[in-house]
Order: sequence, then structure tokens, then C-alpha cells
Amino acid sequence: MVFRTELRRSIAPWAGLALLAFALGFLFLLSGPWWKVPAPWTVHTTTTALWVRFLLQFLWPVVVGAGAIQGMRDSRSGMTELLATTPRPAWHRALRLAGALGTLTGLAYLLVFVAGAGEVLAHGGFFSPAFVPVLLIGVLGVVAGAWAGLAVGRLVPHPLTAPALAVLALVGTTLCWLALEPGQESVLPRRLGPLAPALAQPRGSMVTTAASLDAGQVVWFGGLALTGFLLLSAGSTRARLLSLLPLVAGAAVALPLFPETPLAADGYAARKVCDGPVCVAELHRDRLAALAGPGREALAMLAKLPGAPTRVEEQVAPDSGPEAPRRDPGVVYLDFQRNDELLAADAADLRLAVLSGAGVPSCERPSAPSVSDTGARMIAAAYFTGELKLLPEDTGRWFRAQLGPVEQAWEKFRALPEDVRAARVAALRQALLTCQGDPLGTLVPGAIR
Repeated sequence: MVFRTELRRSIAPWAGLALLAFALGFLFLLSGPWWKVPAPWTVHTTTTALWVRFLLQFLWPVVVGAGAIQGMRDSRSGMTELLATTPRPAWHRALRLAGALGTLTGLAYLLVFVAGAGEVLAHGGFFSPAFVPVLLIGVLGVVAGAWAGLAVGRLVPHPLTAPALAVLALVGTTLCWLALEPGQESVLPRRLGPLAPALAQPRGSMVTTAASLDAGQVVWFGGLALTGFLLLSAGSTRARLLSLLPLVAGAAVALPLFPETPLAADGYAARKVCDGPVCVAELHRDRLAALAGPGREALAMLAKLPGAPTRVEEQVAPDSGPEAPRRDPGVVYLDFQRNDELLAADAADLRLAVLSGAGVPSCERPSAPSVSDTGARMIAAAYFTGELKLLPEDTGRWFRAQLGPVEQAWEKFRALPEDVRAARVAALRQALLTCQGDPLGTLVPGAIR
């Protein structure tokens, strides 16, 4: 009964509703990165949970600010002295208030994930239990933020406290997020990034949080929540100072646990499923039957090269930012995450994808391909098939206007003696393995001037 009363008279329902509305508005009304490759939020439940955590950089300040508004209630109503004279312990009242706000904000966060899980189900996505720690630590972070806001609002009951605290939370969360994003400059060291509940973009549909990150954040947000609750119920200066001990202890334990790389491979979605030398991830198991035959054919064609690859595997690592994707002389990597055209490619296009670049992936980012790199990889595939074709990647919209020089280079390359062509394809393979030199110039010197 008391708890239901607290739910009705507190800001808790409105705080939960605001979190839910803001989150769903971001996810469904904006075509943000969560809708795009390489990590659409509808393809995998763990990816969904990671994107909801990413949105906490905007949502957490709302929760903290709402907690501060609620924390000022007794002071605004002039009941502080009256409540101090009641026989009920202060922590009893704090428990009802903190429980109401924490329950509804945490429930709203869970409902956002439920909406995302429904999208995964509707799109025929992949379910794995790896989302559980990502989701639960997000809930803990939301509750800790709400309780910290309550405590600050009670201690500093000024009209500017809530907006100032929300702005500080937004700035701090943004700085922590920048520290976690690869390729971004931040004023904070990378290890301080996990102090906020928001995570960096997944940049891949087969990643989850590292175990050490989960452990560190459980300790940190647990300490923050406990400190917030103790400050809310403390009645003396000494008690308030002692209330800071869980926060300090949580930071002392958590900081050494935070890893340099917060995301790791999802052992469920990234698990290899193989048919002989051809493997895909569990997430794309349905592509194995289509890839197995063309993959073997392509490996047999590549066998004529020195140090030829012997396996075809799916690239399961997330987008590496400015760094070139993973490469191995013994393995041909296909990236179904970044080149989602491969998910619908037929046998001929899958074989072409394996042969492109003589079995070595591009050194360029998909968002910024070059004529030299793409043209050289096309010609290398044509060396084995005898026909110059566009690669099964998203190049048709920009590359058709550049086909003239590539076709001329192909004619020059095809006119060379067989031993020269084989040597140049082997040299191209080495250039792509090291990402050094001009790929098209390696096949046809001076092809593009």
C-alpha cells in the first residue's frame, strides 16, 4: 500500500515514461547507425542490447535529472523537519522512494529492449543469451543514476540543481563515450570510459561486452547506487561522509578491471560452422550451403599461387575503424557484416568474392573505396575466371563511371604472358596482405595516372 502510494505521488511514472518515449523515439524515428550495417539492431538480440546501452548517453542524464527533481520534494514541501520527528527510520522512507523511482525507470529500460527483441523476432534475427549481462548492467546503471540524482536533489534542494546535474551527466557521459569510441579523440583516458553506462557503437553484429568490463561495471554501479541510497537516508554529516565509502571502493575495484577493449566476440553468434575448409559464423549458418561449393571451387583456382590460402572463413571481428580488416595468407575472409550484399549473393558472386584480390580483402573502408583497390581486386578475380565483372559489393552506384580505366588496364593485363600475369597477381596478393603500394599499379604499372 505504501509503495503504491509512493508510485502515485512521486515523479517515478513520468520518469519511466520519459525514458521509454525518448528511447523509442530515437530508435524508430531516426535512421541512426542502429539501422545500418555492420550492426543493424534488428539482426541479433545482443546487438539490440548494445544499441540500447549506446542510447544511454542521451537517456542517462534524463534519469539523473528526474531523480534530482524527486529528491527535492521534501524540501520544496517544507516537510523536512516534520519527517525528522517521526519514529520511522529515515531509510524506511528512502527505500520506498528509491524503490519506486528505480523500479519504474529500470522497467522502462527493459521495455525498450523488449521492443527491440520484438523487432529481432519480426526480422528473423538471431537470439543468444549473451544479451543478458549487457541488459542487466544497463538496468543497474539506470537505477544507480536515478538514486544518485535523488541523493543530490535531497542534499542540494535548489531550483537549478536538477538542470545543472542533468547537464553535468550529459557532458560526463559524452566524454566517457568518446573515450570508448575507436578513432575518436577524448580528454579522458580509455579506461575511464566505462564509468558511464553508455557504450560505444557495436560496429559488428557478433560482439558483446568483455567479461572484465561486466564485472567492473557491476562493482562500480553497485557502489554508486549504494552511495546514492545511503546519502538519501543519512541524517548527519558523519553518516553522509561514510556513505561515500561504497562509491570510492567501487571505483578502486572497478578501474583495474576495466579492459582496454570493452567489446569482445560473442561466443554464440561468432561460433564457427564449417563444411570442410569453408566456415561461416553461427549467425549466418544459412549461408553455409550456398558458400561451400563456390568456396571450394575458388580455393582450387587459388591453389596455383605461391602460399595459396586453404580455408574460407567469415570475418567475425567488428568494424576496426580506420584500421584495415583482418587478413591472413592462409585464410580467405568474407565479411557478411559490412558487405551485406553477400547475404543474398548467388554461387557465381560468392565465388567471385572469394577470388577477388587473389583471396585477400580490401585495404579500404567500404565507405571510401578507391578505383585502384577495387579495380585491382576485380582484375585479380578476372585472372581466374577470364571475365571482368563488378564485385558483389555496393560499388555499382559509383564505380560504373570509373570502369573505363579499369577495363583498359584489364586488356593490357590480359595481353601479358601467362608467367608475367601469375607473378603480378602474386605480387598483388602480397601488396594487399601488407596494405602497401598501389594495387592496380602492381598489376598494370601506370594504369591510372
